[in-house]
Amino acid sequence: MSFKSISVLSAAVLALGVGAAQAQFVNGFANGGFETVGTTTPAASWLAAASGYTRSADARTGLFSAQLSSAPFNAAVMLQNSIEQGGLPALLPNQTPVFSFWAKGFAGSTGNVLFALRYLDGVGNILGTSNNQFFQNSINPNTWTQITFSSLAVPAGATAAFVEFSQAIGPIGGADLPGTVRIDDLFLGVTPIPEPGTYALLLAGLGVVGAIARRRRQA
Repeated sequence: MSFKSISVLSAAVLALGVGAAQAQFVNGFANGGFETVGTTTPAASWLAAASGYTRSADARTGLFSAQLSSAPFNAAVMLQNSIEQGGLPALLPNQTPVFSFWAKGFAGSTGNVLFALRYLDGVGNILGTSNNQFFQNSINPNTWTQITFSSLAVPAGATAAFVEFSQAIGPIGGADLPGTVRIDDLFLGVTPIPEPGTYALLLAGLGVVGAIARRRRQA
């Protein structure tokens, strides 16, 4: 294959890569790995709505994770508005992002742990909600487990994603055990259908690759 053909092939591969990159859209939550310490709360961008939220050195990746461990008859709560606390761009409507995170731990003999993902408009009205999603039965104290939720589309008018994590526990006595749950590596993103311009770029790249293959067969 000539140098010219190699150059054309490289351009085609680059075109394919650019098209794939343009198809990616990610609008997650700031400090989703909990690596950045906060000034008034354990992790930057994450608010504490009740006691029991700290950072832990038991992390899936990096150095830290978030830890929820409430006192009896109480709850540990952390939350974030992707715009107000996270400083991230507004959501794109009509997309269905995948929301995922990794969790590890035990919610307690009389406890539970949940998340709620909501989409808000510019004044805080809830336009879409996952409702409370309990996941204490999907995790264990020894290994990290990924939790994924992907059935909530961004409605028209929604600008921010709001997430709340809560670990609550009732009475503890006798055989009852307290709970501690760690959370790490949050993600909120979507791979939308490529726009017409992206399709054209992809088709052009494939056409160049096909032409090179035909020349090689003829030679």
